[in-house]
Amino acid sequence: MNKLVSHPLSTTNALLSVRSKLESGEYSAQTIKAYIGQLKVFFRHIHPQEPYVVTSEEIRNYLQQLVAGDLSRSTIDQAVNALDFFCKSTLGFSLDLSGFKRPPKKKSAPILLTLDEVKKIAISAENPTHRLMIELAYTAGLRVSEVVNVKVKHLDLAKLKLFVPDSEVEGEGHTTIFSGSIRDALARQVGNKDPEGLLFPSERGGALTTRAGAKFFKSALEISGVDKPVTPHSLRHSFGAFMLKNGNHPKVVKNLLGLRRTMPVAGAV
Repeated sequence: MNKLVSHPLSTTNALLSVRSKLESGEYSAQTIKAYIGQLKVFFRHIHPQEPYVVTSEEIRNYLQQLVAGDLSRSTIDQAVNALDFFCKSTLGFSLDLSGFKRPPKKKSAPILLTLDEVKKIAISAENPTHRLMIELAYTAGLRVSEVVNVKVKHLDLAKLKLFVPDSEVEGEGHTTIFSGSIRDALARQVGNKDPEGLLFPSERGGALTTRAGAKFFKSALEISGVDKPVTPHSLRHSFGAFMLKNGNHPKVVKNLLGLRRTMPVAGAV
């Protein structure tokens, strides 16, 4: 009696093959689990067809069905990555996705901080300079990259204004405001620094890295007791929201944030 022998790339063997290659490629356990899960769903979808005869067109049609099913962009991306890996590593061809349109990424609403929460974080900074950096970032709506690159000459303490240079276009930038409550602290920070010098130089005299600025914020956040998954950029989001809540026109807030494109402030800051 003849025995039926499964193809070396039957569903079970295909999954084992992919898992082995993922492990050899030192993919994380989480990625391996996700890819295998996506492939199992796809293999069930094409059953009783064996995985080894699948075509790019069939995969593309399957992915289009996922999009039509209103699945999230992250889920679609995960399925694409898993199937592309399967095609390249096991079937010997690259996945052709011509004509396939992924769903747009949905931007989640930014997590905002209240004024009281910002104060708690700021006063929790062990270094007075770090505290001032947090306060300036919030009251001026600055990115952390802008905070670490503020120069003395950019400050107008009398008018409570700050010029923020454009990081991409030489000589251009925008002007924002800052709170009068930190004017004295800023004046002390300026001291006898050269107008061309940095307001917050590193210990070696150069510019602080954005990573260092983020580290200062994270340390203060952990001590403050504010239980929100926020970053230094949340200070900028919160500034924009605060200004809008207090009756400022969206166009004015965009100008203060240096935003040129037409888009909702809450999703762009």
